[in-house]
Amino acid sequence: MGPRFEQRVKRRKINRMLNMAIAFVFILILFFGWQLLFADDHPSEQATQSDKKIEKKKNDDDHEKNVEVEIGKTEKPKEEVTEETTEETDEPEEKQEVIETAGDPSSNILKEIVNPSWQPVGTTQSEPHVTTFDESSVDWKEMLDAVSYATGLAQSDMIVWFIGNNGPNKAVATISTKDKSQYYKVYIEWVENQGWKPTKVQQLRQKE
Repeated sequence: MGPRFEQRVKRRKINRMLNMAIAFVFILILFFGWQLLFADDHPSEQATQSDKKIEKKKNDDDHEKNVEVEIGKTEKPKEEVTEETTEETDEPEEKQEVIETAGDPSSNILKEIVNPSWQPVGTTQSEPHVTTFDESSVDWKEMLDAVSYATGLAQSDMIVWFIGNNGPNKAVATISTKDKSQYYKVYIEWVENQGWKPTKVQQLRQKE
């Protein structure tokens, strides 16, 4: 065993140590490389899940907005409905038309007139009302007011030929114009606390 043999032994030991060091470094590289690889994959998965949650929330919000829009199209706000109802309620009632009916040619009635808009003429009398055909009474004057109201003739422009009973709280009057060119028969009835109200007017061919 000479110096050469010892040198060979030393070289083998050195080579063995170098190989072991290289192997150790290689293992470290593999270990850290594996850690880095899986560490990168994990955040990606988290990011993907986060993106999914954001996208789901966005879809839910869009769906809620679409539902609100559809409801807005089909339903009117409560305030608008109330306002429209109030406007419809405030509209004046349609004026009822006067009904005119031609009389029988063989009768003394030229035509008959009924106006659904006629109202009681008012009264100063108290209840219970008692019909009075005394020309000086308040009741007589108020009956003439109703006759004038129904015919459109002022009391100074008409002749009163007759006012008489026509049933409980009812009366009938026969009048004409001053020139006696037109004759009327006026039916009136008493409305409690409101006075006499015309119910029907008949235009006559001649005085009865």
